[in-house]
Amino acid sequence: MAAAARLNRFRGWLPGRTLSLAVLAATLCAAPVLAVAWIALTGETGDYLRHLAGTRLPTYLATSAAVALIAAAGSGLIGTGLGWLMARTDFFGRRTLGWVLILPLAVPAYVAAYAWLDLSHAGGPLQAMTGGLFPTIRGSWGAGLMFALVLYPYVYLLARNAFAAQSADAYNAARTLGAGPLHAFWRTSLPMARPAIAAGLALVVMESLADYGTVSHLGAPTLSIGLIRAWSGAGSLVDAARLSLVLVLVAIFIFGLERAQRSRARNINAAGRHKPAPRLPLTGLTALAAFLACLLPLLLGMIIPLGRLGWLALRTEAASGLAAASLHSLTLAGVTALIAAALGLGTAYALRSRTTIAILAARAAGLGYAVPGAVAAVGVIALLSGTQALIDPAWRALTGEVFPILLTSTGAALVLAYLSRFAAAAISPAETALARVTPSLDGAARTLGATPRRRVWQIHWPLIAAGVTSAGLLVFVEVLKELPATMILRPFNYDTLAIIAHNFASDERLGEAALPSLLIPLVALLPMIFVARYLSRQDR
Repeated sequence: MAAAARLNRFRGWLPGRTLSLAVLAATLCAAPVLAVAWIALTGETGDYLRHLAGTRLPTYLATSAAVALIAAAGSGLIGTGLGWLMARTDFFGRRTLGWVLILPLAVPAYVAAYAWLDLSHAGGPLQAMTGGLFPTIRGSWGAGLMFALVLYPYVYLLARNAFAAQSADAYNAARTLGAGPLHAFWRTSLPMARPAIAAGLALVVMESLADYGTVSHLGAPTLSIGLIRAWSGAGSLVDAARLSLVLVLVAIFIFGLERAQRSRARNINAAGRHKPAPRLPLTGLTALAAFLACLLPLLLGMIIPLGRLGWLALRTEAASGLAAASLHSLTLAGVTALIAAALGLGTAYALRSRTTIAILAARAAGLGYAVPGAVAAVGVIALLSGTQALIDPAWRALTGEVFPILLTSTGAALVLAYLSRFAAAAISPAETALARVTPSLDGAARTLGATPRRRVWQIHWPLIAAGVTSAGLLVFVEVLKELPATMILRPFNYDTLAIIAHNFASDERLGEAALPSLLIPLVALLPMIFVARYLSRQDR
């Protein structure tokens, strides 16, 4: 009876067979990772990896750890501080700043790195203004700083929501017992927000480890550098897969730590209610200080870098092929975003069934976001190459010819790699949006004789449209910024804005790199504004 009831509830909630979409999303995200693991564990060790283990690998590991720690420390400090200001204080401009502070996510870290290195290198404007005292932004600390300035919104968003949801009871009790404001915050508010902050920091660390453009430009050799060199330089799929497996294991370890931290969170209230913490009104100098504190990361992470690149772009003739690269970027991002939004919505509907398959599929899909782009690309190559090897013998026996090369180095392979990494990013916003569709709404519609299709279009869709659109736009922005996966899988003479910008910057031709670098955040800014306003709609 229980199984039948669950099945009926499952059919009642789902508009069609959305469980298949959840399974498809899980397959797209998990298959490349499994292919990487298979190649890494079964392939023969090449000379490159042996050489690397005795020479550069310790440097790659140490630099990766240093960059991740600096990025986590910087983004944690900025994001937590801003989150508390937005959630617990009130001052002029707070509501606008609440969503504007999310916009640096539209700026790729490598774009900020291009601008800041140009500003701070020997003979640059900042060196000239300070008489050579301003440090050159490069190396591990420079890369970590760039990540902190553009990725702090991950921590800010989660910290803001955590602080806003807290009860004032614990903080007031600490103040009643004689604790000062800072001490009460440290002993009550911060520990309760720690799981949310840890989740944001995990995203920052994983994004830092996944990056290639920033660490390459600033001279901070991380594991991503080694992976790209193993594939493009040594041409060894097995060695690239083994370095990819190291990155995957690190990502899983970080993901596990974040899950463990979250599982320790407890929000207990015997009555089931809590008194919301009042906002502290700021006036005069304190309000000005809060406003400037919010403005500083915007200046450093978005306004100054984009301003510098705009100034360079105006002084340099535009490079050829920019229109085609823009079209390629928009096409890849648009197609991936549409597919990811559909998969995310299907997975969100499937999760409403609470069946084991749906839950496992969602968790498998969620792992994809922890996988660096270079790993996803190597996984797609391994997956398609393995499929090719399985088909070839039978095809040769039938036709006497080799089976046509599968989708490697095509736009389809790129979309597959993007989906394996970013499809998970569309699940959570879609699930949150779908939570607005309550059982009573569906029950009332069924009572009035509405068909399942009519319920979806006339009741569900108006409630979930903004959330699903936000999910697709998030994926659109992420694909626009993606560099390592595109470098590995792109077809010949198929450039994107990120590729053109990277190629020019690698050749120290920053004038030519300025315009494509500037176009990426400018194109991403409009969808990011929509996403930021949607995420901040309850911050009133």
